[in-house]
Amino acid sequence: MASLNKVFLMGNLTRTPELRYTPGGSAVCELGLAVNRRYLSNGQEQEETCFVDIVVWGKQAESCSRILEKGAPVLVEGRLHFEQWQERDSGAKRSRLRVVAERVQFLSRGQERSQGDSDGGYAPRGNAPRPQQYPQQNRYPQSAPRQSAPPQSYPEPRPRTPNSDQAPPMPEGAFEVENTEDDIPF
Repeated sequence: MASLNKVFLMGNLTRTPELRYTPGGSAVCELGLAVNRRYLSNGQEQEETCFVDIVVWGKQAESCSRILEKGAPVLVEGRLHFEQWQERDSGAKRSRLRVVAERVQFLSRGQERSQGDSDGGYAPRGNAPRPQQYPQQNRYPQSAPRQSAPPQSYPEPRPRTPNSDQAPPMPEGAFEVENTEDDIPF
């Protein structure tokens, strides 16, 4: 039997992303996401919030840590991951269900862009250095000058007559059809 483990969540971050590195050097970032749901109950509008823990790996983890902050709206695509462990101190069994993000899409850039940043609308947080702006350079070597092609002559456009915008007349008897069935179901 086939199985599918795919999650799409859209909400706001509940805390600033926490970036750390594994002993092997892989970046891992942990996010908290609040997803709201509105519904009617007994004629009253109700709202419930679901809080989800999310883990992001690799370069996307570094991007999340650098760009996102508490309250930022994001769209997360990923999979569910169930973890179980035993506490060292008390020996109690613990478990949790998290989302392992395969893609995190940043939904809000309007605020940063309105400040006039030149780095694509994202400003680094904290003491992170801003990317340096370099002048445009010609990456391709200069080639031999082009030979100019002889000028082409184009035919003069035909003058329009008053009746040229109209369709040609329909032949007589074009819609007189006998002994045929209409295949249109209405």
